[in-house]
Amino acid sequence: MVTIESHNDVDDDVAAAAGAASSRASRDIASRDGDADVGTSRAATHEAGDAQKMIGNECFARGAYEDAITAYTAALRCVGAVDDAVDASTSRVGAVTRQCGTSEGEGVEQKDARAATYYANRAACFLKLRDYARASADATRAIAIDGAYTKAYARRAVAREALEDVEGALDDYKRVLERAPSDVAARDAVARLTPIVDAKREEMKEEVITTMKNLGNSLLGNFGLSLDNFKAEKDPATGSYSINFVNQKG
Repeated sequence: MVTIESHNDVDDDVAAAAGAASSRASRDIASRDGDADVGTSRAATHEAGDAQKMIGNECFARGAYEDAITAYTAALRCVGAVDDAVDASTSRVGAVTRQCGTSEGEGVEQKDARAATYYANRAACFLKLRDYARASADATRAIAIDGAYTKAYARRAVAREALEDVEGALDDYKRVLERAPSDVAARDAVARLTPIVDAKREEMKEEVITTMKNLGNSLLGNFGLSLDNFKAEKDPATGSYSINFVNQKG
C-alpha cells in the first residue's frame, strides 16, 4: 500500500523577495496569463512567482488542491518555465528556462531554481489527487533543475510505486536516504521494496533463461539434439566451466 504522509507537505524554502507583493498585485498576477515580459527585472519576476507560490501553499493547506495547482502553474509561468509537465502523456522533460533581457536587448536562457520548488509543490498536489503520472512528471522536472532535491525524489518515489514501477521507486528512495539518512519513511520503503525488486529481477532472469533454452532446443532439434545433451561442469580448482556432450541414446 502506498503512503505519502511523510512528504506531502509543500515546500516554502524559497523566501519571497523583499517587500511582499501587495494584495492588489497578487490579484493582478493571478488574473493575467503569467508570461513575464523579457524586460521584467529578475527580482520582480521572482517576486511574482513567489507570490503565486504563497497563494498555492495557502490553497494546499486548506485542501484546495486544484486551486493550488493553478497557483503553482501561474508561478511557473512567472519565471518562464516550460509548462509541459501537466501533460502526463509526454515523457519529454524539457529544460526549464527563462529569458533574461540584456542591455543590448538580447535574451539568454537561464535555469530558474525557483521553478524546481514550484514543480515539486505541484507534484505534491497531484499526489493528493492520486494523479500519479503527473506527480511523477513534475517531480522529474524538479529533479532536472535541482539534482539534490530530496523531497522531489521522495514524491517521485511515491508516484512511481503507485504506478507499479517498483524498481524506479526503490532507486528514488535510496537517493532520499543518501541525502537524508534519518528519513524513516524512506528507510522502511527500501526495506519493503528491496525483496520485491529482487524477486522480480529473479523472475525476469528465469524467463530469459527459459526463452534462451527454448530457442537453443529449437535450433539443436534440427540435428536431433537438445540442450540436455550438454552438461556444464565446474572445475573446483579454477572456478571455470567446461561443456561436455552427453549421449542420451540408450
